[in-house]
Amino acid sequence: MDTGYLLSVEPQELQFPFELRKQISCSLLLLNKSDNYVAFKVKTTNPKNYCVRPNAAVVSPRSTCDIIGLFSPPFSNYPVVFR
Repeated sequence: MDTGYLLSVEPQELQFPFELRKQISCSLLLLNKSDNYVAFKVKTTNPKNYCVRPNAAVVSPRSTCDIIGLFSPPFSNYPVVFR
């Protein structure tokens, strides 16, 4: 997905296949298409169930940043933990 002249985002849509009591993760790739540093921040509308790491960072010129999204379904026995 082309978000303008600064960043490209792949995939365009994240899908979390639901499994009861199981955390599900997926990845997102940001590509800085510019010759400058680009900062970003990801905010979730439901922080109890969704976690994103890194949720903010600076992407170097002409480089990429891998982002991991984690869905923790309601009533999950697993806490959201990143190390």
